[in-house]
Amino acid sequence: MRDRSFYWCRSCRRPLYATSSPTLPAGWDWEIDHQQPGDCANGHLMPLTGTATVPEELPNAPRVLRVFGN
Repeated sequence: MRDRSFYWCRSCRRPLYATSSPTLPAGWDWEIDHQQPGDCANGHLMPLTGTATVPEELPNAPRVLRVFGN
């Protein structure tokens, strides 16, 4: 079982949603975006998508994600 993490935007400080589905041979397909539309300096990087073990490994994740939790 995976620990639960909460994601917030580094730029506008609004909450983000994260959805994923398992992929083979390993990893997850991720989509991360703002929960509500609005102006954001990181808007051109959203949605954050790709295949990775955890969202923090996605391209541009260090510029976009602020992570709380485990």
